Amino acid sequence: MDSLDHMLTDPLELGPCGDGHGTRIMEDCLLGGTRVSLPEDLLEDPEIFFDVVSLSTWQEVLSDSQHEHLQQFLPQFPEDSAEQQNELILALFSGENFRFGNPLHIAQKLFRDTELAESGFV
Repeated sequence: MDSLDHMLTDPLELGPCGDGHGTRIMEDCLLGGTRVSLPEDLLEDPEIFFDVVSLSTWQEVLSDSQHEHLQQFLPQFPEDSAEQQNELILALFSGENFRFGNPLHIAQKLFRDTELAESGFV
């Protein structure tokens, strides 16, 4: 995850939030072999999650090197691999189902449900 290391390790600016104490609750997550702290709201609130994990983020925020790094985790196709990967990315961000659902929607639900289970609400 070399191309994303700075995104995972740079400290977030913690501004004021709803509780008035100026801190945000962070959750530790294991992504691959890397432990990262992510804002609880990102993991629990689908609207925030999908504002961040979106086609516009893919197109407007991530660099070409970050695209290349992430694309290595997509399936490789025998013909027109790059074109088919682009179609897969569009389908992924548009919410299309892949056999048993959309992987992004499944991931967000797992983040949310795991957090609720750990907090004792489930």
